[in-house]
Amino acid sequence: MNGPIVAGQRTDALFDEGRRFSLELMEEGVGDVMPPLLTRLAQINDHQCKPQKSASEIQQIAYRCVKAAAKRYGDEKRLSASVLQRLSKHFFIHQEAWGTHWSGKRVRIDAIIQPRDPSGWKDEYPRLGVEFKNYHSFNPSFDIKDYTKWWVQCHDYAETNFDGHGYVFVFPYNGFSHYRSRTKSVADSALAVRFWGRMGVGEIQPNDLLFVMHGTNKIWSERNGVMGGTTMSMERKFGSR
Repeated sequence: MNGPIVAGQRTDALFDEGRRFSLELMEEGVGDVMPPLLTRLAQINDHQCKPQKSASEIQQIAYRCVKAAAKRYGDEKRLSASVLQRLSKHFFIHQEAWGTHWSGKRVRIDAIIQPRDPSGWKDEYPRLGVEFKNYHSFNPSFDIKDYTKWWVQCHDYAETNFDGHGYVFVFPYNGFSHYRSRTKSVADSALAVRFWGRMGVGEIQPNDLLFVMHGTNKIWSERNGVMGGTTMSMERKFGSR
């Protein structure tokens, strides 16, 4: 994008470039595209827009760009297929596993995975639940509704007896790291990670497919293999902990 952008053209020009850049970042596997997108739009606004848009206007355009790019990029199936393919080198993949929640309702999780070589794990037959969302499309809001709905869904799965697998810890892909980058609040994100960890919900961090519980307990990663899983049991416990 070269040359000055005059009034009447600014919004469309910024949106078109922002959507293109957002899609490029998503295809590169960037976990949260908002920070680099805001930087990119701010640079264009500062150097080319006559007159300049306000910071709040740039932010609103950025939100629209991310939502549009997320819709075009694909849904959860595309994301899960890519991640599960990488995990399949190390785990048996049981996709769309069904189970019975304590309420009696039948529910289905995206996948339950089982180590191909369980010798380094504490448990003889460890199982881990995996869940995906198209988090790029999440709208930031005061009540963080998109995130809390996802975490509650994962918690329901953590209290489900899955057919042939039993109860499992559930690891949403980028479930808390994306929230942390959006809120910019270390205290809020730390509380969320700790609280939901006690409720059986961890996270797969995109970098190196790192499985984490409570924000600090590193269970397994693509690069290092089993880590905290050697001492931390993957069997769910209920009641006093």
